[in-house]
Amino acid sequence: MRAIALAVCLLCPGLFVAIPAGAASQESPAVPAAPAVQHMNGIYYVSGGIGVDQMAAMRSIAGRFNVHMHFVNEADGSSLSDVTVTLFDARREIVLLVLSEGPLLYLRLPPGDYRALVRSAGAIECRTVRVRPDGTGPSLLLRLPGDSLVAPARTGNPRQAMRRAQGGGTEGCYRGGT
Repeated sequence: MRAIALAVCLLCPGLFVAIPAGAASQESPAVPAAPAVQHMNGIYYVSGGIGVDQMAAMRSIAGRFNVHMHFVNEADGSSLSDVTVTLFDARREIVLLVLSEGPLLYLRLPPGDYRALVRSAGAIECRTVRVRPDGTGPSLLLRLPGDSLVAPARTGNPRQAMRRAQGGGTEGCYRGGT
């Protein structure tokens, strides 16, 4: 048998509110909502995943998107946010420019070939993003430098590394980056 407790509204005498017994004393865990889905140039996207709860919320909506990007620090594997992603279509036109609000960025793209120019801590990474005619796309794990510019010293060619760190070389995104 379910007991019902009645409470009287102090501001409205005569108005009763039914509260299930024990409901007021039970702690209901706050279920975090996923960040809001954004829309630009016909592309729906969402970014977030900071903290365990938000990471779980993001993963719960992953199926609504066909391209998944996960940004991690190349040095220690920790999550990165504030990563800039510029997405180009096959005509080399910018279709999306977004600053990630967490380590996860999910996109819903129409079928086609795209190039993603990803910037973090001054370094630039280029990736091909192919969404097949059936709508399926890739899940990309992007290992990027963190806040320090230690990466140029570890790369093979110091001049190319410095050029990347200074933000140059975006045209190389179309000449053979992966």
